[in-house]
Amino acid sequence: MNITLYPFQPFTITPNKITVFSTNAVSVYTKLITGLKTEQEALKISNEDYQLVDFNKSILWIGDLATADLNQLFQKQLLKKISNDLNDTQRQTLVQLDNQIRTAISDTILMYDLSLTVGQEWNISKLLKYISVKFFNSIQADPYGIIENIVKTVSELNNNKIIILMNVSHYLSISQFNELVRLIASLDLKLFIIEFLENAIPQKYQDCRYYHIDRDYVEWRYD
Repeated sequence: MNITLYPFQPFTITPNKITVFSTNAVSVYTKLITGLKTEQEALKISNEDYQLVDFNKSILWIGDLATADLNQLFQKQLLKKISNDLNDTQRQTLVQLDNQIRTAISDTILMYDLSLTVGQEWNISKLLKYISVKFFNSIQADPYGIIENIVKTVSELNNNKIIILMNVSHYLSISQFNELVRLIASLDLKLFIIEFLENAIPQKYQDCRYYHIDRDYVEWRYD
């Protein structure tokens, strides 16, 4: 796929290889971020044949790791997947447990001289929400753990959107970034990273597809 920020050449994003874009031009940086967060006329998404594709179906905006909320991003989709993946034995076990809970509550309300009843509707979605399936809180303090869980969750959900991250270099060591390169290479995912950097550093991103636009709007491309 391609991200095109007019009037510049398209940035190519393919599975299994990270695409990094950097710039020291504030106007380019803000224009790109604004265009990716809220669809703008100056930014377009296209497929490998340069045909325009639906913006909202193509982009998974994460942004800066400091503000990434994994539960907000993925909890609803994960609960749906868990519900769909339960086998018959697991569902039967949950039904039996649900019946035990309802029986216990029914026995309790019989003590009251009130016209009370217990609902009998079986709803796995409500049950999963009630037991609060969520990511470990400790992950939020680990930048690499955040990214690792993002990409693994996207893979588990079979999501083919372009994952967009910002300022990854502020959070990861060189060894951690290299580990991320290897992780993406092992998964059928598309990852686009945006950095604000004074100078192009192709040597750091030699295992990535790398683009840089300087403050004079000169493009440097390392495909």
